[in-house]
Amino acid sequence: MISRRVLLGTGAAVAGGAALVGVAHVTHVLDDAADLVGLDPKPEPDPEDDRLVRRAASGAATLLAMVEATAATHRSLALAPFEALVREQLAAVGGTTAATDVAAPPAGAGAALAQLEKAFRAAAKARAADALRSFSPDLTRVLASMSAGLAQGARGLGDLR
Repeated sequence: MISRRVLLGTGAAVAGGAALVGVAHVTHVLDDAADLVGLDPKPEPDPEDDRLVRRAASGAATLLAMVEATAATHRSLALAPFEALVREQLAAVGGTTAATDVAAPPAGAGAALAQLEKAFRAAAKARAADALRSFSPDLTRVLASMSAGLAQGARGLGDLR
């Protein structure tokens, strides 16, 4: 027959272990603990991160449509590197170029470049803000890289003016 002490001790140990696992799960250190013992944890994606990826893809698709429209209107402008940059970023977040409508670019080349530069700067700020909000370190790196590339693109567009 099991004594009362053994029963209470076992129950306390099980409850304590369950509480530790619960706290570890809530504080997101369960993956670290599993990694230490040799397991390969596969964390579930954070729903907020999914929203950030969709937002980045939508922003990149809109920006690509703007660059393409400006390049088509002002063929003398060398916008191919900027188009390639945005296209690569769109591919990085799994976006598509499906029918994104944008306003026609300004008639003057200088005004069109200024509009693109402003759009690149706004997109860079948005991706930087998204990087700060993301949970996944990998997504943070991708969004921060996108932000840096867009900021560099904005500077390059400013140099074309």
